[in-house]
Amino acid sequence: MLLRGRFSVFIGKVIGFLIVISVVWYFITPVYNRLLLAVVDKITSSELTLLLKQDTIYIYLQNVSNPIAGIYVSALHYGLLVVVSLILATPGLRIYKRLKSIVIAFLAIFAVHLISVALFAQTALSGTDGSMEQNPLIVLFAIIGADLFPILIWGILSYKNLAARTEKSPTSDKTRAKVYRASEMKIS
Repeated sequence: MLLRGRFSVFIGKVIGFLIVISVVWYFITPVYNRLLLAVVDKITSSELTLLLKQDTIYIYLQNVSNPIAGIYVSALHYGLLVVVSLILATPGLRIYKRLKSIVIAFLAIFAVHLISVALFAQTALSGTDGSMEQNPLIVLFAIIGADLFPILIWGILSYKNLAARTEKSPTSDKTRAKVYRASEMKIS
């Protein structure tokens, strides 16, 4: 019962942080998307022109006036918000460790976003219309990466702290009532 109560508090904190971070992220999103576009534009083929309109990166061929594909990049952001919320809600982390974990998680998720958009752009250039069925790496990075990688990153960054907290549970030998078998009991 105690574990369920702690888990409920943890989930409540994660949801609370997620709401607050989502509100703040609304204002940071345009800057993040421009940064993502600038870096992806440097690593993709020179045959492509990438333009950001609202929350979508449109992919153009150099000589074409209509986009050949587009990717709604704000859909990728959710995983970043989740991992930061998980790190902030993890019990027992010192502030330095939280900040360090958030920076590492941010860089890892940013790399996943870069790979996702670059793969999508490369697939669009190859003429498969950015179809996810044509490139399983897009599925890995864009879909699984957006949902699973943040949880894995949080687990990797927090496992030592979480393992230490479970070892220090209040049901240690000093506080636990001793239970004896009938053969161990001494009758005086």
